[in-house]
Amino acid sequence: MREILPGEVPKDGGTALQENVDRPVFRGNGPDDYVCVSCGNVLAVSMHPEQMTKKVRIRCGRCSTVNVSVIDGWELAHAPN
Repeated sequence: MREILPGEVPKDGGTALQENVDRPVFRGNGPDDYVCVSCGNVLAVSMHPEQMTKKVRIRCGRCSTVNVSVIDGWELAHAPN
């Protein structure tokens, strides 16, 4: 995860708000966990990279940092061979 840049807003993206700092916003069945870039709080667990795109942002419930995946999973999944 990384902090978003000023003005970095995808056209059809959204920001999930972590309401309980002890519960991840998303749970999947993949290999990766995602933590807040500022405080290390767990934001998403067991996610596949394809599920974490630049359109998915998460506001940390502990420090309010808005996080986005470093690698766009959709682009990774659809990269030419």
